[in-house]
Amino acid sequence: GLLCNCQPTGGAPSPPPVAQPMVDTTGCSVCGEGKEVTNPDAIFSFPGQPATPCGDLQDDGENGDLSSDQCNLLSNLIGLLCDCQPTGGAPSPPPVAQPMVDTTGCSVCGEGKEVTNPDAIFSFPGQPATPCGDLQDDGE
Repeated sequence: GLLCNCQPTGGAPSPPPVAQPMVDTTGCSVCGEGKEVTNPDAIFSFPGQPATPCGDLQDDGENGDLSSDQCNLLSNLIGLLCDCQPTGGAPSPPPVAQPMVDTTGCSVCGEGKEVTNPDAIFSFPGQPATPCGDLQDDGE
């Protein structure tokens, strides 16, 4: 939300946020605080980005290769696919395969929000930098 300046749909854009460091040296969980990937071999794919195993995403978050904003974004996208569970819990059975494409489209900012800073660049370690506007277009 912060990088792409996500705002409620139809709302006035706010000024671009102050630049934040892109690496969180303390690390973060791509599943959200207190959760971990229990299906590390599942492959996460995002339009315009290379497919990445969930275990690699978790490692990148824990190693501080991802910012807290990137972990927060991923936690909203990978929960079911990567079978995010409370840390230390027993893994649940693998989820039933779900189609990777939502034909109704979605906003990269979340339901009811839209990108208001389309020229901001979203970067993810090991993947090409992508303007927020392109991510929004791919989601729609």
